[in-house]
Amino acid sequence: MTRAKSYTDTGNGVERINAEARQAGKVTEVKRDINDIRAEILSLKIRLQAMMEILAERGVGIEAVNARIEEIMTRPETFMPATRLSMPCPKCGRTIVDNGNTPLVGSCLYCGEEVKFVPLFETGSKEPDQTESEE
Repeated sequence: MTRAKSYTDTGNGVERINAEARQAGKVTEVKRDINDIRAEILSLKIRLQAMMEILAERGVGIEAVNARIEEIMTRPETFMPATRLSMPCPKCGRTIVDNGNTPLVGSCLYCGEEVKFVPLFETGSKEPDQTESEE
């Protein structure tokens, strides 16, 4: 009986090690996926910057681009953002997070103020404000 119990304990140890190895493999895969997403975001930012510079050279102002962004946001096919956006409430200063039901809109839980998370271009050479919160 002692030998059988010892074998069972060894088996559980092997199962535990196998489970840990599978988990480590999943973590490595997720890290690769995150790096791929970061690379894609960087690529999109560079392409977007190039397009904005070309539009500016051709006389299209940021105001026209921002107006089009606002128009696109009213379309029903506009997709939900992958990350939840947040910003301070303009009335009470508490953090507002997008509600997840209406794209790019959030309501303050404390005072009820509703805000839109409009992805507008910034004027000048500084990059757009990063207001995304990680989950």
